[in-house]
Amino acid sequence: MKNVVMITVDQMRGDCLGLLGNEHPVMTPHLDQLSAEGVHFSRAGVTCPVCMPQRVSLLTGQVASRFGLTDNFHVRSPIDRSHSLPAVLTRNGYQTKAVGKMHFEPDRARMGFEHVALHPNDYVAWLEDQGYGGMYRGHGLGGNEVYPVRSAVPERYTHTHWIVDRSVDFLHERDPECPFFLWMVFEAPHSPFDPPEPFDTMYDRFDIPDPLHPEWAVENMPVTLKRKRAIANYENLNDQIIREARRKYYGQITHIDYQLGRFLGELKTMGMLDNTLIIFNSDHGEHLGDYGLFAKSTMLSESMHVPLIIRGPGVVASETVETPVINADLVPTILEYLNIEADTEMEFDGRSLLPVLQGETDQALSQREIVGEIGNDVRAASISDGEWKYIYYEDHGEEQLFHTKADPYDMEDLSGMAEYSEIKSALRIRLRERLKEYGSQLIQEDGNFKVSKEPLDLKALRSQNTLGMRGPMRYGQGYGGGW
Repeated sequence: MKNVVMITVDQMRGDCLGLLGNEHPVMTPHLDQLSAEGVHFSRAGVTCPVCMPQRVSLLTGQVASRFGLTDNFHVRSPIDRSHSLPAVLTRNGYQTKAVGKMHFEPDRARMGFEHVALHPNDYVAWLEDQGYGGMYRGHGLGGNEVYPVRSAVPERYTHTHWIVDRSVDFLHERDPECPFFLWMVFEAPHSPFDPPEPFDTMYDRFDIPDPLHPEWAVENMPVTLKRKRAIANYENLNDQIIREARRKYYGQITHIDYQLGRFLGELKTMGMLDNTLIIFNSDHGEHLGDYGLFAKSTMLSESMHVPLIIRGPGVVASETVETPVINADLVPTILEYLNIEADTEMEFDGRSLLPVLQGETDQALSQREIVGEIGNDVRAASISDGEWKYIYYEDHGEEQLFHTKADPYDMEDLSGMAEYSEIKSALRIRLRERLKEYGSQLIQEDGNFKVSKEPLDLKALRSQNTLGMRGPMRYGQGYGGGW
Protein backbone atom coordinates (compact mmCIF):
# COMPACT_ATOMS: atom_id res chain seq x y z
CA MET A 1 0.00 0.00 0.00
CA LYS A 2 1.24 3.46 -0.89
CA ASN A 3 1.92 6.25 1.58
CA VAL A 4 0.60 9.81 1.12
CA VAL A 5 2.25 13.07 2.17
CA MET A 6 0.31 16.27 1.55
CA ILE A 7 2.42 19.41 2.03
CA THR A 8 0.31 22.56 2.37
CA VAL A 9 1.86 26.00 2.69
CA ASP A 10 -0.06 29.12 3.64
CA GLN A 11 -0.54 32.03 1.26
CA MET A 12 1.87 31.07 -1.54
CA ARG A 13 1.34 32.50 -4.99
CA GLY A 14 1.13 30.09 -7.86
CA ASP A 15 3.78 31.98 -9.83
CA CYS A 16 6.52 31.82 -7.17
CA LEU A 17 8.23 28.60 -8.25
CA GLY A 18 11.74 28.51 -9.64
CA LEU A 19 10.71 26.07 -12.36
CA LEU A 20 8.60 28.80 -14.00
CA GLY A 21 11.62 31.01 -14.72
CA ASN A 22 9.51 34.15 -14.58
CA GLU A 23 10.07 37.61 -13.08
CA HIS A 24 9.93 36.25 -9.52
CA PRO A 25 13.51 35.05 -8.89
CA VAL A 26 12.54 32.64 -6.11
CA MET A 27 14.72 29.54 -5.65
CA THR A 28 12.83 26.27 -5.08
CA PRO A 29 15.18 23.46 -6.17
CA HIS A 30 13.38 20.64 -4.32
CA LEU A 31 9.93 21.64 -5.54
CA ASP A 32 11.34 21.99 -9.04
CA GLN A 33 12.65 18.43 -8.80
CA LEU A 34 9.32 17.10 -7.54
CA SER A 35 7.72 18.75 -10.56
CA ALA A 36 10.28 17.21 -12.93
CA GLU A 37 9.45 13.77 -11.49
CA GLY A 38 5.68 14.35 -11.50
CA VAL A 39 3.05 16.82 -12.64
CA HIS A 40 2.87 20.59 -12.16
CA PHE A 41 -0.60 22.08 -12.58
CA SER A 42 -0.04 25.63 -13.80
CA ARG A 43 -3.70 26.64 -13.50
CA ALA A 44 -4.44 25.34 -10.02
CA GLY A 45 -6.70 27.56 -7.98
CA VAL A 46 -9.03 27.83 -5.02
CA THR A 47 -12.70 28.71 -4.83
CA CYS A 48 -12.70 30.57 -1.50
CA PRO A 49 -9.30 32.23 -1.01
CA VAL A 50 -9.06 32.32 2.77
CA CYS A 51 -7.45 29.98 5.30
CA MET A 52 -10.14 28.11 7.22
CA PRO A 53 -12.56 27.27 4.39
CA GLN A 54 -9.71 25.90 2.28
CA ARG A 55 -8.57 23.59 5.07
CA VAL A 56 -12.10 22.21 5.19
CA SER A 57 -12.00 21.69 1.41
CA LEU A 58 -8.69 19.87 1.65
CA LEU A 59 -10.17 17.27 4.02
CA THR A 60 -13.68 16.99 2.53
CA GLY A 61 -13.46 17.65 -1.21
CA GLN A 62 -16.23 20.25 -0.84
CA VAL A 63 -16.20 23.95 -1.66
CA ALA A 64 -17.06 26.66 0.86
CA SER A 65 -20.22 27.67 -1.01
CA ARG A 66 -21.64 24.22 -0.23
CA PHE A 67 -20.90 24.24 3.51
CA GLY A 68 -21.78 27.92 3.83
CA LEU A 69 -18.67 29.28 5.55
CA THR A 70 -16.95 31.56 3.06
CA ASP A 71 -14.55 33.34 5.38
CA ASN A 72 -12.61 32.59 8.55
CA PHE A 73 -15.11 31.63 11.21
CA HIS A 74 -15.62 31.11 14.96
CA VAL A 75 -17.99 28.14 14.82
CA ARG A 76 -17.04 24.48 14.66
CA SER A 77 -15.33 23.60 11.38
CA PRO A 78 -17.89 21.79 9.18
CA ILE A 79 -16.01 18.50 8.99
CA ASP A 80 -17.58 15.19 9.93
CA ARG A 81 -14.64 13.59 11.72
CA SER A 82 -16.09 10.17 10.91
CA HIS A 83 -16.11 10.81 7.17
CA SER A 84 -13.15 13.11 6.53
CA LEU A 85 -10.24 12.04 4.34
CA PRO A 86 -8.02 11.02 7.31
CA ALA A 87 -10.91 9.13 8.93
CA VAL A 88 -11.53 7.09 5.77
CA LEU A 89 -7.82 6.35 5.45
CA THR A 90 -7.57 5.33 9.12
CA ARG A 91 -10.40 2.82 8.66
CA ASN A 92 -8.52 1.42 5.69
CA GLY A 93 -5.38 0.66 7.68
CA TYR A 94 -3.51 3.96 7.42
CA GLN A 95 -1.69 5.66 10.26
CA THR A 96 -2.64 9.34 10.06
CA LYS A 97 -0.99 12.43 11.47
CA ALA A 98 -1.15 16.21 10.91
CA VAL A 99 1.74 18.50 11.78
CA GLY A 100 1.48 22.28 11.69
CA LYS A 101 -1.17 24.91 11.12
CA MET A 102 -4.46 23.05 11.17
CA HIS A 103 -6.46 26.26 11.80
CA PHE A 104 -9.68 24.49 12.70
CA GLU A 105 -12.32 25.37 15.25
CA PRO A 106 -11.89 24.28 17.99
CA ASP A 107 -8.10 24.46 17.92
CA ARG A 108 -7.30 20.95 19.04
CA ALA A 109 -9.99 19.13 17.06
CA ARG A 110 -8.32 16.26 15.17
CA MET A 111 -10.95 16.12 12.40
CA GLY A 112 -10.30 12.43 11.80
CA PHE A 113 -6.52 12.33 12.31
CA GLU A 114 -5.17 9.91 14.88
CA HIS A 115 -2.53 12.38 16.07
CA VAL A 116 -1.86 16.11 15.71
CA ALA A 117 1.20 18.27 16.47
CA LEU A 118 -0.31 21.73 16.37
CA HIS A 119 1.05 25.11 15.33
CA PRO A 120 1.00 27.60 16.96
CA ASN A 121 -0.12 25.88 20.18
CA ASP A 122 2.43 23.07 20.54
CA TYR A 123 5.16 25.03 18.77
CA VAL A 124 4.82 28.05 21.06
CA ALA A 125 4.84 25.80 24.13
CA TRP A 126 8.01 24.14 22.75
CA LEU A 127 9.64 27.58 22.38
CA GLU A 128 9.03 28.14 26.10
CA ASP A 129 10.98 24.94 26.86
CA GLN A 130 13.83 26.04 24.57
CA GLY A 131 14.30 29.38 26.33
CA TYR A 132 12.57 31.43 23.62
CA GLY A 133 9.33 32.16 25.43
CA GLY A 134 7.49 35.12 23.93
CA MET A 135 9.69 35.12 20.83
CA TYR A 136 7.12 33.78 18.37
CA ARG A 137 6.52 37.05 16.55
CA GLY A 138 8.77 38.60 19.15
CA HIS A 139 9.70 41.26 16.59
CA GLY A 140 6.26 42.76 17.24
CA LEU A 141 4.68 42.35 13.82
CA GLY A 142 1.45 40.38 13.69
CA GLY A 143 0.15 37.67 11.44
CA ASN A 144 -1.35 40.05 8.89
CA GLU A 145 1.24 42.82 8.88
CA VAL A 146 3.30 42.94 5.72
CA TYR A 147 6.32 45.07 6.57
CA PRO A 148 9.61 43.21 6.11
CA VAL A 149 11.43 41.92 9.18
CA ARG A 150 13.81 39.17 10.33
CA SER A 151 12.70 36.21 12.42
CA ALA A 152 12.95 36.85 16.16
CA VAL A 153 14.42 33.35 16.65
CA PRO A 154 17.35 31.55 14.98
CA GLU A 155 16.57 29.26 12.05
CA ARG A 156 16.74 26.12 14.21
CA TYR A 157 13.83 27.45 16.31
CA THR A 158 11.51 28.67 13.53
CA HIS A 159 8.10 27.09 13.03
CA THR A 160 9.18 25.94 9.55
CA HIS A 161 12.09 23.98 11.02
CA TRP A 162 9.89 22.68 13.87
CA ILE A 163 7.24 21.34 11.46
CA VAL A 164 9.88 19.45 9.46
CA ASP A 165 11.47 18.08 12.65
CA ARG A 166 8.12 16.77 13.91
CA SER A 167 7.41 15.25 10.49
CA VAL A 168 10.78 13.50 10.39
CA ASP A 169 10.12 12.23 13.92
CA PHE A 170 6.87 10.73 12.68
CA LEU A 171 8.68 8.78 9.96
CA HIS A 172 10.76 7.09 12.67
CA GLU A 173 8.00 6.68 15.25
CA ARG A 174 5.29 5.30 12.95
CA ASP A 175 4.13 1.71 12.83
CA PRO A 176 6.29 0.21 10.04
CA GLU A 177 3.57 -2.30 9.20
CA CYS A 178 1.04 0.42 8.30
CA PRO A 179 0.99 2.78 5.35
CA PHE A 180 0.65 6.40 6.43
CA PHE A 181 -1.02 9.69 5.56
CA LEU A 182 0.96 12.70 6.79
CA TRP A 183 -0.31 16.26 6.38
CA MET A 184 2.45 18.84 6.78
CA VAL A 185 0.90 22.32 7.10
CA PHE A 186 3.28 25.28 7.13
CA GLU A 187 2.37 28.76 8.35
CA ALA A 188 4.88 30.43 6.02
CA PRO A 189 5.06 32.21 3.64
CA HIS A 190 2.01 33.89 5.24
CA SER A 191 2.85 37.26 6.76
CA PRO A 192 4.62 38.48 8.79
CA PHE A 193 7.37 38.21 6.20
CA ASP A 194 10.06 37.23 8.69
CA PRO A 195 12.53 34.62 7.41
CA PRO A 196 15.52 33.80 9.63
CA GLU A 197 19.15 34.25 8.70
CA PRO A 198 20.47 33.65 6.05
CA PHE A 199 17.15 33.62 4.16
CA ASP A 200 16.35 37.19 5.21
CA THR A 201 19.17 38.56 3.04
CA MET A 202 19.27 35.85 0.38
CA TYR A 203 17.54 38.01 -2.24
CA ASP A 204 19.26 41.32 -1.46
CA ARG A 205 21.26 41.27 -4.71
CA PHE A 206 18.39 40.02 -6.89
CA ASP A 207 16.31 42.23 -9.16
CA ILE A 208 12.86 42.29 -7.58
CA PRO A 209 9.87 43.03 -9.84
CA ASP A 210 7.68 46.00 -9.11
CA PRO A 211 4.07 45.34 -8.13
CA LEU A 212 1.42 45.42 -10.84
CA HIS A 213 -0.57 48.65 -11.09
CA PRO A 214 -3.18 48.03 -13.80
CA GLU A 215 -5.19 51.02 -14.94
CA TRP A 216 -8.41 49.75 -13.36
CA ALA A 217 -6.71 49.53 -9.94
CA VAL A 218 -5.60 53.16 -10.21
CA GLU A 219 -8.61 54.75 -11.91
CA ASN A 220 -11.58 52.44 -11.32
CA MET A 221 -10.98 50.15 -8.36
CA PRO A 222 -14.18 48.51 -7.03
CA VAL A 223 -15.38 49.99 -3.74
CA THR A 224 -14.87 46.66 -1.96
CA LEU A 225 -11.18 46.65 -2.82
CA LYS A 226 -10.80 50.30 -1.83
CA ARG A 227 -12.14 49.35 1.60
CA LYS A 228 -9.74 46.43 1.85
CA ARG A 229 -6.78 48.61 0.93
CA ALA A 230 -7.74 51.36 3.37
CA ILE A 231 -8.51 49.23 6.44
CA ALA A 232 -5.07 47.58 6.22
CA ASN A 233 -3.28 50.87 5.46
CA TYR A 234 -1.72 49.37 2.34
CA GLU A 235 -1.67 52.89 0.88
CA ASN A 236 1.33 53.60 3.14
CA LEU A 237 3.44 51.03 1.31
CA ASN A 238 5.47 52.44 -1.58
CA ASP A 239 7.14 50.31 -4.23
CA GLN A 240 10.47 50.25 -2.34
CA ILE A 241 8.85 48.82 0.78
CA ILE A 242 6.93 46.32 -1.33
CA ARG A 243 10.10 45.15 -3.08
CA GLU A 244 11.74 44.57 0.31
CA ALA A 245 8.66 42.69 1.55
CA ARG A 246 8.89 40.55 -1.58
CA ARG A 247 12.53 39.71 -0.79
CA LYS A 248 11.48 38.42 2.60
CA TYR A 249 8.52 36.54 1.11
CA TYR A 250 10.83 34.81 -1.37
CA GLY A 251 13.16 34.04 1.54
CA GLN A 252 10.34 32.30 3.41
CA ILE A 253 9.51 30.17 0.37
CA THR A 254 13.14 29.16 -0.12
CA HIS A 255 13.42 28.37 3.60
CA ILE A 256 10.48 25.97 3.27
CA ASP A 257 11.97 24.41 0.13
CA TYR A 258 15.38 23.82 1.71
CA GLN A 259 13.77 22.35 4.82
CA LEU A 260 11.69 20.05 2.63
CA GLY A 261 15.04 18.82 1.33
CA ARG A 262 15.64 17.41 4.82
CA PHE A 263 12.28 15.67 4.90
CA LEU A 264 12.48 14.28 1.36
CA GLY A 265 16.04 13.13 2.03
CA GLU A 266 14.82 11.25 5.11
CA LEU A 267 12.07 9.60 3.07
CA LYS A 268 14.65 8.51 0.50
CA THR A 269 17.15 7.27 3.10
CA MET A 270 14.44 5.19 4.74
CA GLY A 271 13.48 3.68 1.38
CA MET A 272 9.98 5.19 1.31
CA LEU A 273 10.27 7.96 -1.29
CA ASP A 274 9.37 5.78 -4.26
CA ASN A 275 6.33 4.35 -2.50
CA THR A 276 4.89 7.69 -1.43
CA LEU A 277 2.46 9.99 -3.20
CA ILE A 278 3.62 13.57 -2.53
CA ILE A 279 1.29 16.51 -3.03
CA PHE A 280 2.47 20.11 -2.66
CA ASN A 281 -0.13 22.87 -2.58
CA SER A 282 -1.22 26.10 -0.91
CA ASP A 283 -4.49 27.13 0.70
CA HIS A 284 -4.64 30.36 -1.34
CA GLY A 285 -2.40 32.97 -2.94
CA GLU A 286 -0.96 36.36 -1.96
CA HIS A 287 -1.35 39.68 -3.81
CA LEU A 288 2.11 40.79 -2.65
CA GLY A 289 1.46 44.43 -3.53
CA ASP A 290 -0.21 43.79 -6.87
CA TYR A 291 -3.28 46.04 -7.41
CA GLY A 292 -2.23 47.93 -4.25
CA LEU A 293 -3.20 44.92 -2.11
CA PHE A 294 -1.60 42.28 0.07
CA ALA A 295 -2.84 38.97 1.48
CA LYS A 296 -5.84 37.22 -0.16
CA SER A 297 -9.64 37.41 0.13
CA THR A 298 -10.38 38.62 -3.39
CA MET A 299 -11.36 36.82 -6.57
CA LEU A 300 -8.34 38.29 -8.40
CA SER A 301 -5.76 35.98 -9.92
CA GLU A 302 -2.95 36.17 -7.38
CA SER A 303 -5.35 35.58 -4.50
CA MET A 304 -6.86 32.48 -6.15
CA HIS A 305 -3.89 31.05 -8.08
CA VAL A 306 -1.86 28.48 -6.12
CA PRO A 307 0.96 26.01 -6.79
CA LEU A 308 0.10 22.34 -7.18
CA ILE A 309 2.69 19.61 -7.74
CA ILE A 310 1.96 15.88 -7.50
CA ARG A 311 4.65 13.19 -7.66
CA GLY A 312 4.50 9.50 -6.83
CA PRO A 313 4.48 5.91 -8.04
CA GLY A 314 2.30 5.58 -11.12
CA VAL A 315 2.26 9.33 -11.76
CA VAL A 316 3.47 9.94 -15.31
CA ALA A 317 6.08 12.70 -15.34
CA SER A 318 4.93 15.34 -17.80
CA GLU A 319 5.32 18.89 -18.92
CA THR A 320 3.24 21.47 -17.08
CA VAL A 321 -0.48 20.63 -17.24
CA GLU A 322 -2.76 23.58 -18.01
CA THR A 323 -6.00 21.89 -16.99
CA PRO A 324 -7.85 24.13 -14.48
CA VAL A 325 -8.04 22.35 -11.12
CA ILE A 326 -9.03 23.26 -7.56
CA ASN A 327 -8.00 22.17 -4.06
CA ALA A 328 -11.30 20.33 -3.61
CA ASP A 329 -10.09 17.89 -6.29
CA LEU A 330 -7.47 16.41 -3.98
CA VAL A 331 -9.68 14.25 -1.74
CA PRO A 332 -11.31 12.31 -4.59
CA THR A 333 -7.90 12.12 -6.31
CA ILE A 334 -6.21 10.56 -3.27
CA LEU A 335 -8.99 8.05 -2.67
CA GLU A 336 -9.12 6.91 -6.30
CA TYR A 337 -5.33 6.77 -6.48
CA LEU A 338 -5.30 4.46 -3.44
CA ASN A 339 -8.27 2.47 -4.76
CA ILE A 340 -10.28 3.28 -1.63
CA GLU A 341 -14.00 3.91 -1.92
CA ALA A 342 -15.36 7.11 -0.42
CA ASP A 343 -17.98 6.76 2.30
CA THR A 344 -21.53 7.01 0.98
CA GLU A 345 -22.01 10.06 3.25
CA MET A 346 -19.26 11.97 1.41
CA GLU A 347 -20.34 14.33 -1.36
CA PHE A 348 -17.61 15.89 -3.49
CA ASP A 349 -17.47 19.13 -5.45
CA GLY A 350 -13.96 18.24 -6.57
CA ARG A 351 -13.13 15.70 -9.27
CA SER A 352 -10.41 13.09 -9.35
CA LEU A 353 -7.25 14.13 -11.21
CA LEU A 354 -6.07 10.54 -11.54
CA PRO A 355 -6.57 10.35 -15.33
CA VAL A 356 -4.37 13.41 -15.77
CA LEU A 357 -1.75 12.00 -13.40
CA GLN A 358 -1.69 8.85 -15.51
CA GLY A 359 -0.98 10.87 -18.65
CA GLU A 360 -4.49 10.91 -20.07
CA THR A 361 -6.55 13.87 -21.28
CA ASP A 362 -9.66 14.58 -19.22
CA GLN A 363 -11.98 16.64 -21.39
CA ALA A 364 -14.58 17.06 -18.63
CA LEU A 365 -11.98 18.68 -16.35
CA SER A 366 -10.80 21.00 -19.10
CA GLN A 367 -14.31 22.27 -19.84
CA ARG A 368 -15.81 22.67 -16.37
CA GLU A 369 -16.94 25.91 -14.77
CA ILE A 370 -15.23 26.97 -11.58
CA VAL A 371 -17.32 29.03 -9.16
CA GLY A 372 -15.76 30.95 -6.31
CA GLU A 373 -17.26 32.85 -3.39
CA ILE A 374 -16.04 34.82 -0.41
CA GLY A 375 -18.00 36.46 2.39
CA ASN A 376 -17.67 38.89 5.30
CA ASP A 377 -15.84 42.11 4.41
CA VAL A 378 -15.45 41.32 0.69
CA ARG A 379 -18.75 39.58 -0.23
CA ALA A 380 -17.98 38.67 -3.80
CA ALA A 381 -18.24 35.73 -6.18
CA SER A 382 -16.71 34.69 -9.47
CA ILE A 383 -17.16 32.21 -12.29
CA SER A 384 -14.57 31.06 -14.78
CA ASP A 385 -15.03 28.88 -17.84
CA GLY A 386 -11.29 28.52 -18.46
CA GLU A 387 -11.17 31.48 -20.83
CA TRP A 388 -13.17 34.22 -19.15
CA LYS A 389 -13.64 35.22 -15.51
CA TYR A 390 -16.55 37.29 -14.22
CA ILE A 391 -16.57 38.80 -10.71
CA TYR A 392 -19.59 40.20 -8.87
CA TYR A 393 -19.22 42.45 -5.79
CA GLU A 394 -22.19 42.91 -3.44
CA ASP A 395 -20.76 46.30 -2.45
CA HIS A 396 -22.46 48.72 -4.90
CA GLY A 397 -23.20 45.81 -7.26
CA GLU A 398 -19.96 46.30 -9.16
CA GLU A 399 -18.59 43.86 -11.72
CA GLN A 400 -15.33 42.92 -13.39
CA LEU A 401 -14.60 40.82 -16.47
CA PHE A 402 -11.20 39.43 -17.42
CA HIS A 403 -10.05 37.39 -20.41
CA THR A 404 -7.99 35.09 -18.23
CA LYS A 405 -6.58 32.98 -21.03
CA ALA A 406 -4.90 36.04 -22.59
CA ASP A 407 -4.64 38.06 -19.37
CA PRO A 408 -3.68 35.71 -16.51
CA TYR A 409 -2.83 38.59 -14.13
CA ASP A 410 -6.21 40.37 -14.46
CA MET A 411 -4.65 43.51 -15.88
CA GLU A 412 -7.48 44.68 -18.17
CA ASP A 413 -11.03 44.93 -16.84
CA LEU A 414 -13.35 44.50 -19.83
CA SER A 415 -16.63 44.79 -17.93
CA GLY A 416 -17.38 48.31 -19.19
CA MET A 417 -16.79 47.58 -22.87
CA ALA A 418 -19.89 47.13 -25.03
CA GLU A 419 -18.30 44.48 -27.24
CA TYR A 420 -18.04 42.13 -24.25
CA SER A 421 -21.52 42.76 -22.80
CA GLU A 422 -22.97 39.45 -24.03
CA ILE A 423 -20.11 37.45 -22.50
CA LYS A 424 -20.50 39.35 -19.23
CA SER A 425 -24.27 38.85 -19.17
CA ALA A 426 -24.04 35.12 -19.87
CA LEU A 427 -21.47 34.60 -17.11
CA ARG A 428 -23.48 36.72 -14.67
CA ILE A 429 -26.59 34.61 -15.27
CA ARG A 430 -24.67 31.39 -14.92
CA LEU A 431 -22.98 32.53 -11.69
CA ARG A 432 -26.34 33.49 -10.23
CA GLU A 433 -27.76 30.06 -11.08
CA ARG A 434 -24.85 28.24 -9.50
CA LEU A 435 -24.97 30.31 -6.31
CA LYS A 436 -28.72 29.70 -6.00
CA GLU A 437 -27.99 25.96 -6.10
CA TYR A 438 -25.68 26.42 -3.10
CA GLY A 439 -28.11 28.66 -1.21
CA SER A 440 -25.56 31.47 -1.18
CA GLN A 441 -26.16 34.55 0.96
CA LEU A 442 -25.21 36.65 -2.05
CA ILE A 443 -28.57 35.77 -3.62
CA GLN A 444 -31.83 37.48 -2.60
CA GLU A 445 -35.17 35.70 -2.23
CA ASP A 446 -36.19 36.92 -5.70
CA GLY A 447 -33.14 35.18 -7.18
CA ASN A 448 -31.16 38.33 -7.94
CA PHE A 449 -27.80 39.37 -6.54
CA LYS A 450 -27.78 41.34 -3.31
CA VAL A 451 -26.57 44.93 -3.56
CA SER A 452 -25.36 47.02 -0.62
CA LYS A 453 -24.67 50.75 -0.71
CA GLU A 454 -22.68 51.44 2.42
CA PRO A 455 -20.90 54.80 2.13
CA LEU A 456 -17.15 54.67 1.60
CA ASP A 457 -15.49 56.51 4.52
CA LEU A 458 -11.77 56.01 3.93
CA LYS A 459 -10.72 58.05 6.97
CA ALA A 460 -12.82 55.92 9.31
CA LEU A 461 -11.54 52.71 7.70
CA ARG A 462 -7.90 53.72 8.09
CA SER A 463 -8.44 54.35 11.80
CA GLN A 464 -9.77 50.80 12.28
CA ASN A 465 -6.63 48.93 11.19
CA THR A 466 -7.33 45.59 12.84
CA LEU A 467 -4.24 43.97 11.36
CA GLY A 468 -1.62 45.71 13.49
CA MET A 469 -0.07 45.07 16.89
CA ARG A 470 -0.39 41.28 17.10
CA GLY A 471 2.82 40.03 18.68
CA PRO A 472 4.33 38.35 20.58
CA MET A 473 2.50 35.14 21.47
CA ARG A 474 3.07 32.89 24.49
CA TYR A 475 1.79 29.71 26.08
CA GLY A 476 0.35 28.06 23.01
CA GLN A 477 -2.90 29.89 22.32
CA GLY A 478 -4.34 29.47 18.84
CA TYR A 479 -5.48 31.86 16.12
CA GLY A 480 -8.48 33.38 17.91
CA GLY A 481 -8.60 37.18 17.73
CA GLY A 482 -7.00 37.52 14.32
CA TRP A 483 -3.57 36.08 15.03
